[in-house]
Amino acid sequence: MTSQSPAADPVGDQVRQVGSTMLRGGLVPAAVVAVLVVVVAVLLAGVGALGTAVFGAVVALAVCVLGPLVMRWTASAEPMVVMGIAMISLVTKLAVLAVLLIVLDRLEVVDTRVFALSLGPVALAFVIGETVAFARAKIPTIAL
Repeated sequence: MTSQSPAADPVGDQVRQVGSTMLRGGLVPAAVVAVLVVVVAVLLAGVGALGTAVFGAVVALAVCVLGPLVMRWTASAEPMVVMGIAMISLVTKLAVLAVLLIVLDRLEVVDTRVFALSLGPVALAFVIGETVAFARAKIPTIAL
């Protein structure tokens, strides 16, 4: 029987590495798309759409970043706990976005079309970027 120090957590280290890779992979394309979305919103809807488009892009980035961060924070937990927390995180993010969109629509503070059309492409770019980064990482995700 080999003695392993309590600080050594090879599976947790792999999960943290995957989380970091996914975070970087998602942030870069999402940031590029965020800039493009803001420019397009201003060109199509005028300067008044600038704040709403920036707000939508920032909300998308903030919500998307939570996935890989939660993955990193829970890296040392049991796999079923990590999966449960990931599912709770996903449902919570979707609920927060839905409530935010409903509240903004009812308050008529921002143009919810511009908000949604800036949030959507940024989130999609993040998800595609983190998926591609994960696939390219070739980091073993299951320790045998």
